[in-house]
Amino acid sequence: MAPRYPTPPDLVEALQQRGDGARAQLHEMLYFPIDRLMEAMRGRYRLQHEQEMLTRNALHAGETYLRTRPISTFASVSWPAFRAAVLLHIAKLASQPQAPQLVSRSRQGELPRSLCYSSEIYSLPYERVGDSWFSGDWFGGRELSDGSLWILLADITGHGYHAYLLASTLPDIWQRCWEPAPSTPAELLAAMHDLLADCLPEGVYVECTLARLYSDGEVVVAPAGGSRLLLRRGRQETPVLLKMRGPWLGLIRPSPAEQQTWTLEDGDELLLATDGLFDQLHEHTPIDVVQRLGRIAGGAGLFERVRALLQQALEHTEQKDDITMVLVRRHGRIAEAAAAGPHEDLSSPNGTADVSV
Repeated sequence: MAPRYPTPPDLVEALQQRGDGARAQLHEMLYFPIDRLMEAMRGRYRLQHEQEMLTRNALHAGETYLRTRPISTFASVSWPAFRAAVLLHIAKLASQPQAPQLVSRSRQGELPRSLCYSSEIYSLPYERVGDSWFSGDWFGGRELSDGSLWILLADITGHGYHAYLLASTLPDIWQRCWEPAPSTPAELLAAMHDLLADCLPEGVYVECTLARLYSDGEVVVAPAGGSRLLLRRGRQETPVLLKMRGPWLGLIRPSPAEQQTWTLEDGDELLLATDGLFDQLHEHTPIDVVQRLGRIAGGAGLFERVRALLQQALEHTEQKDDITMVLVRRHGRIAEAAAAGPHEDLSSPNGTADVSV
């Protein structure tokens, strides 16, 4: 029986337009070779995940990959070449992390350089496979021409290797959803939801916190799922826990009504984290995270204090989930001086320009 979509470009276009039978045609073509690949991975690395789950997630990752590709990529490509190209993509992501920050136990400076904000990042993946660490968390950033810094922190349902197979698609989704030039975090999350809708396995969703930080200190944050943030004003000793709620990506389309806005002054710190951090800090204790942090004094920063508290928690209980946190600190005085003109002194007290991420 002839396939419903006679050429690879026809199939890719149908996948992107939710054409009838497109997914079934793709899955029929790829299921068995992907299943053999996952069987080989399980045997080589002694993975404890169910093979059906691995095959399902890898298959959906391949479908998402095709939904983010320009249709012209597959012009004049034969079916054997098309099948080989998609399988090669899946084999690469299955054997090694696509985004280097996902395998870093601690990494700084992965977000765009910003004059107005510095950042610190800590990533603690849940599962090691071979020599690499794999995580269902992912973060991305972009700085626009108006000086605003966008930060996305995402968490796929589950953790470790099987969640990574789906999280590995997030960089392509993030890139693709910038094409319509979204103006608000909620608008960008809605575009991501539209691409992911009916393209994730049943019961799997994406939890996100997306922030747009303007050069004047205004911060607009949109949640997908449950978002928890820590805000520390200047050198205050006690931060504030901010809680937000919105629908998961892949379940219900986000709405601008879930967005919230704050203003950061010079020295204010905002910490975004996946639920793995907060759940680990709450393990075996009902005490609120702010109470556990206590007073932050003596010149210490919020990032250092949270990381130290996390290390203490991990010494007493094993890690339960992927953990990622991103802290941004506003440098209002530097930004204002830069806007005033080229002759202003942009140096920090020690005489070096304090503008790097």
